[in-house]
Amino acid sequence: MKRVLFLALALIMAIAVVAPARTPSHVEARQDQTLEIYITGLTEDTMTWFRETIFPAFEAEHPGVKCDILTGGWGDFDVTVAGWITTGEGPDIVYLGSEYAATYGDLLYDLDPYFTDWADWSQFLPAAVDTVTFDGHMRGLPLLMSPRPIFFRSDLMQGEVPLTFTDALAFMQANTVLEDNAAKQWAFMDIGNDLFDAQEFIAYIWSAGGELYNEDGTSAFDSAETAEAMQYMYDRRRVMRPTEDTAGLPPIEGTAIESGAVISGIFPMWAMPATSAEIWNNIEVAPYPAGANGAPLVQVFIDWLSVPAYVEDPELAVEFLKFIGSQENAIALKDVAGFTPVRQDAWEQIKASDAVWTKLLDLTVEYGRAFSDIRASAELRPLIFEQMTLFLTDQQSLEDTQLALKEEYDLILEDQGYLD
Repeated sequence: MKRVLFLALALIMAIAVVAPARTPSHVEARQDQTLEIYITGLTEDTMTWFRETIFPAFEAEHPGVKCDILTGGWGDFDVTVAGWITTGEGPDIVYLGSEYAATYGDLLYDLDPYFTDWADWSQFLPAAVDTVTFDGHMRGLPLLMSPRPIFFRSDLMQGEVPLTFTDALAFMQANTVLEDNAAKQWAFMDIGNDLFDAQEFIAYIWSAGGELYNEDGTSAFDSAETAEAMQYMYDRRRVMRPTEDTAGLPPIEGTAIESGAVISGIFPMWAMPATSAEIWNNIEVAPYPAGANGAPLVQVFIDWLSVPAYVEDPELAVEFLKFIGSQENAIALKDVAGFTPVRQDAWEQIKASDAVWTKLLDLTVEYGRAFSDIRASAELRPLIFEQMTLFLTDQQSLEDTQLALKEEYDLILEDQGYLD
């Protein structure tokens, strides 16, 4: 699961309205000031772009300010970020993944005074703005949008792109090849490469018509829609691994979709071929299948940059957010990071030159649902993995798994203060 990271007239107007005029002492305070920015999960090319392009440009506009980048991985993200935000000491800007507004919202700056009059806000995808909103107030700037649809090898697959759970299972049967109790070709692969991913599981609850929470805030893991999503993932696994002794695919060099051993899959764009590659002529892009009473969807992950409440100079931090969030930088970041800008005025150039991204953007508008409002996400991920692994490997019944998910998540939500 979990990721935070993005002219002049609008900025000046906003500061003039909501911030006191700068005095010489305020300017002095910025001499030799370091702005620390924590970013995780992005490519080395992206980090280089920040260090060699963005930071020097921002520093040139803000004499005396030095930008410094801190990096980390998603493996230690929760512990690292929780330590900073809860103890009140850490970087000035913290990169957060799509679901974290619910976790840290009340420990982040209310940025409404800085952003309310910023004309650029009208260009940001509404779902992206919702992702960075907590308790009705903006807590950061949406930076990158990663639509994660299902990709299909249209030149290799048997049958049509499935849009329901039932059709998807038939697709799995038609496109899976097993030999000597081992996989030779899989109809589907997820990002986890083991036929289960917690984020995908949540998406199927949604596409089945369910939600994660009841109106009173308690867990809805005991719902019929959750059961439908669980059964679909179990049945899909049993097509490609009839027993747990069935060997999976051998290691794949390069991207899975190019290997010929994988007919469809859910992958981020950094795990897909370059959009200029000829193979895209044989790749179909589609939403996730739906349950009996649900609708297909495309899961959308929105990484964003937050300003913790402990920061002494939030105005400087917001100036950097507006700088990195400009139309020009949004387009440039897409090119180096391979993510979709959340600014819709950055899409025109993309659509004019890239048919693959055009398809992704159109699917996002039609089917997109942001992966947001995931409460106590750091505790939820291992709970889902533990319980669903027991179910998928025939160690626990569906009913017992639902009960365990419901009871344990409710205890987590209560302990974390999400329930009255």
